Amino acid sequence: MKFDWQTIAVLFIIAGALLYVGRRALARLRSFGTSKGGGSCETGCGTCGDADAPLRQSNVLVQVSKSKSAGQSRR
Repeated sequence: MKFDWQTIAVLFIIAGALLYVGRRALARLRSFGTSKGGGSCETGCGTCGDADAPLRQSNVLVQVSKSKSAGQSRR
């Protein structure tokens, strides 16, 4: 096999892609384990049901629409 600059460039790109995918896969697999202080429940408070979880503030949705007087012209 002849190794010209294009073949070497492709090998570097493939090696970089494999390193990236491998690093992401390893991080994903490590996230399944228990971490220090973090709970595995949805709140992440670290108490695992021993105490009441802190209440999260709800996001208020505001509907934006044209005002009723916007379509009327001033006379």
